[in-house]
Amino acid sequence: MNIKRSLKKLFRKRSAGDNGYLVNLYQTNYERRVLISYITGPFLGANGFMHQNYITSHIVAESFSELGYDVDIVDYSAKGLNIVYENYAVIFGMGDNFERSFYHPARTIPRIHLITGAHDDFHNAMSLKSVKDFYELSGLWLTREANVQPTCNYYAMFNADAAIILARGSVFEDCNARFVNKLYPLNNNILGVFSNLPLKTTDSRTANFLFLSGGRQITKGLHLLMEVARKRKDLKFYLVVPSIDSALRDHYQDLLLEGSNVCLFESLRMDSEQIREIVGVCSYSIAPSYVDGLPGGTIEPMSAGLIPIVSKHCGFAPEKFIFEMEDLSAMALEEAINRVLELEDSEFAELSRQVKNYAIENFSPACVKEELKEILKSEQLN
Repeated sequence: MNIKRSLKKLFRKRSAGDNGYLVNLYQTNYERRVLISYITGPFLGANGFMHQNYITSHIVAESFSELGYDVDIVDYSAKGLNIVYENYAVIFGMGDNFERSFYHPARTIPRIHLITGAHDDFHNAMSLKSVKDFYELSGLWLTREANVQPTCNYYAMFNADAAIILARGSVFEDCNARFVNKLYPLNNNILGVFSNLPLKTTDSRTANFLFLSGGRQITKGLHLLMEVARKRKDLKFYLVVPSIDSALRDHYQDLLLEGSNVCLFESLRMDSEQIREIVGVCSYSIAPSYVDGLPGGTIEPMSAGLIPIVSKHCGFAPEKFIFEMEDLSAMALEEAINRVLELEDSEFAELSRQVKNYAIENFSPACVKEELKEILKSEQLN
């Protein structure tokens, strides 16, 4: 990774840079140009340590540059950009500006779609299921806390020349069954802020569970965890989220009072000392998500040795140190919790060591970039 190389260009003269269009990011002079439709923010400021995509964006840009492309980047959702698609040898990415490229007659230009979660059809179906499940549980219809996408980038999802999905396991298999061209799995990357935390041991083992996630808490399955927490007062749950919806907070207000077995933290940077302390006192992480793609809130604490409990819709390949829920229910989550609690101390310590090594070795930025470059080479883009 050479993020400093990108940031040194912050004050360079660039066309339309303030309008979501970065031209020739690295000021190179290759014979080919790539258009990346993703996010531009990570190239305009320092890492806020709130999301893995800050590093992901640099991984993508550096990979193409190292393969001999001048790199232009557009914000995936920016409106009104004058993008001359025929000037590019490759078009890569996601969102509206990637989708617009399919309306250009130069269809011979390779288009590679980056899918950061799941196929749109599956994503929306599972998001809707989360809304309906919570409604049956609570009587609250919280569509704002689900993640249903109002539009589908249809050409990208069904006609890209190739696609890369940040997922494995059943999420990859579902997408592969819907996508007619070549689909490649790619690991998400960690920020690595917990990698240097000490190994979990039998002496440091606790009955503390971490729920670390971004927004859209219903689709992330927070209600499943809260239902277990209401029943299992012998366990402690640490919730770290950007924010929590007021209706959701009110529904679980009894669990969010001081002295409860649920501790809520909002808007913590991933490199903060407070979150390092939270990760340090937890032994397990929980991700009962309805749909996801190798969520950062799970792979990040895995690098600290937290043993993960996940739904099968989180995009993980099977591993003996990843405990998968049987279904999306509070009962299945509690059963998975009981399985990790029943581990012998020696087995817990060994699985914790394995999951830490697995995350650091397979989700590091360097590893993900090499894997991405191999994918691009296999598409004859080197």
